[in-house]
Amino acid sequence: MHQEELFNSIAFDGSRTTVSSGHGCFAAGTPIMLADGSVIPVEDVDITHFLMGDDGKSWREVECLARGRENMHRFSYADGTSHTFNESHILCLQHLGTGARRDITVRRWVTQNAVEKARWGIYRLEMHGAKAGEYHAVPIVEAVCIGEGDYYGFLVDGNHKFLCGDGTVFHNTGKTRSAGVVALWHLCFFPNSFTMFTAPQIQQLRKHVWKEIETCVGLMRNGRLSWMAEYITVLSETVYIKGHQKEWQVYAKTAPKGNPQALAGNHADNLLIWADEACAVDNGVFDVLTGALTHANNRMVMTSQPAKPAGFFFDSHHKLSIAAGGVWNSIIMNAEDSEIVAESKILESLIQYGSRDDPQYMIRIRGLFPDLAGEFLVTHGMAEKVYKGAALHKTNHANYGYFILVDVGGGVGRDDSTICVAKVWGNTQWGKTARRAEVVKIPLCKNNDDIHQLTAKIQECLIEYSNATILLDSNGAGAGLAQNLKSLGIFFKPMHWGGQCFSNKNRKEYVNKRAQAYVCLSRAISQGRFKVRTVYLKGKATEQLTRIPYTFDDQARFKILSKKEMSAKGIKSPDIVDTFAFIFLEGTHYTPADVVSTVDPETYDHGEERTENGLMPPPSEPASGAERVKRAARLLQ
Repeated sequence: MHQEELFNSIAFDGSRTTVSSGHGCFAAGTPIMLADGSVIPVEDVDITHFLMGDDGKSWREVECLARGRENMHRFSYADGTSHTFNESHILCLQHLGTGARRDITVRRWVTQNAVEKARWGIYRLEMHGAKAGEYHAVPIVEAVCIGEGDYYGFLVDGNHKFLCGDGTVFHNTGKTRSAGVVALWHLCFFPNSFTMFTAPQIQQLRKHVWKEIETCVGLMRNGRLSWMAEYITVLSETVYIKGHQKEWQVYAKTAPKGNPQALAGNHADNLLIWADEACAVDNGVFDVLTGALTHANNRMVMTSQPAKPAGFFFDSHHKLSIAAGGVWNSIIMNAEDSEIVAESKILESLIQYGSRDDPQYMIRIRGLFPDLAGEFLVTHGMAEKVYKGAALHKTNHANYGYFILVDVGGGVGRDDSTICVAKVWGNTQWGKTARRAEVVKIPLCKNNDDIHQLTAKIQECLIEYSNATILLDSNGAGAGLAQNLKSLGIFFKPMHWGGQCFSNKNRKEYVNKRAQAYVCLSRAISQGRFKVRTVYLKGKATEQLTRIPYTFDDQARFKILSKKEMSAKGIKSPDIVDTFAFIFLEGTHYTPADVVSTVDPETYDHGEERTENGLMPPPSEPASGAERVKRAARLLQ
């Protein structure tokens, strides 16, 4: 539906199209072929895996996972085999007569009449024997809905196609397919045409779009347009019509910041300009690009997630749109309306982001520009609720643990050093096991960087709170305290929250770990999963909670202003709230308070690790946190 709307808009001579975009799976046990030829069940696939591409040679990287529940359909084939898909899954089919191929969702497939269904089958790649490398179609005998069930899926790169364990071609989808289709259409049907793709990071765009173009040319060779495909040459940096390399082509150029004239000089009777990640392109670049559209048949397309409510891309959806009397046909691709996005995925995102009005949900699902009328993450109303009620309950959260949260100030009139103790439960960012926390004590908050006083206070907390895990910002001013704790044999988890997030999913949503931690803190507050059970320093903590400014970068990722940027706005360093945010940092794990250690502290080997900040303790190992903290407590005794 969304692709058809896009194609129909671009088809008009002189069109100006701007797209803000928010954008299946298998039953457990479905065999998936890895890049090395081995086969594992779909539920065991994770982001560390590479899958076998649909050509039996190339690799497909797993970029993120999808899990949920939906109506499942069992497809049975003429050779006696079968697969089970959710209804949003995209089937890869081949015509049993002509050999033409098509992709269609299970949901749409079941609405086809019997005659239409009989014309198509799934297709497989032979991996061994005399016919290795050849595809063959297998008729679909029956497709039966077997009711609601769990599905397992993932997004892969490249052409989004990979192999099942039996060689069947499976499919994921991606927005670059539309770009590849449009580029080929413009190249083939407009004489001496030029199509220019531009983006802030052109290498990544070229890689994906060129791959889609190659895939589409391959499809042309297998259908009624096979004669036309013979005229097309695809090279690493250009696609052109044979014999007309200079004057009839598709090419790509970087949209340079500070040098928009690098894109000047593009004029032709049939010119198409496609700007991807348009939110990140400078307005000066758009002045040059739109200035090149001097002929009646010139077209321009802009695509992007709606990362920021300002700039030319934003204006194309508002004051420059057709609705406002302008020339831009603004299209919003809302995943809620897409037939290939499962309802369970929408529900999953609602749980993850908290509401339809969450800025990330607006950007990534609804395709809407975020409302930044609220400059700060936490409102005063949300901050007041932090001091009311409880986040943990005896029956549901009995296996809680403790964090000792330490942020070292710079001393000499700079930031405060802060130590907080929190009772925590849960190890995920959202869902039924989303992290819950209650701050039970703030033992220290003052302008002090004396590592010996800080160490003494930490030692007191270790004795008072069973199996507590120390989370320490060991960068900068915290480096000295980190070394002192290590010299005493006290284990801690270092917080390097200025770096990138570990998981690919979080990297796409947050500029760094600090942004991830703060945003997850704000969501926990709004959902009642974070409480402060002490009124000590309530006024100071509330002021800091309600003064955390945020914005989005050009990739629609959350960004929390740095302390220097906060200072320029007259905002003091949020030292107490920094420790609150530590609780929700990815990769932090607690040990249940009632776990008993069996490790001999005298024989436990700490190991060593060096970082840019000096000597650090080794990273925590599963099930060893309690043992190391217990060792520290024994040493103190």
